[in-house]
Amino acid sequence: MEWTQCPQCGLVAEVVDRDVWPSTDGPVEHVHVRCVDRHRFVMPVESLALHHDAAPRPDVFTVDR
Repeated sequence: MEWTQCPQCGLVAEVVDRDVWPSTDGPVEHVHVRCVDRHRFVMPVESLALHHDAAPRPDVFTVDR
């Protein structure tokens, strides 16, 4: 699993798929992102980098019991 941050709300989001789309400047890799608040995005990987570094890592999550 790859985790990032939702571009809309800032919550934790999962990269659920990757695709390469053709463009006039050559192929562009895109990711499909879904956050815990059910927002869904398809965006170029370059856009994902803006949000990825701010996302919490899964090994940092804690569970309250």
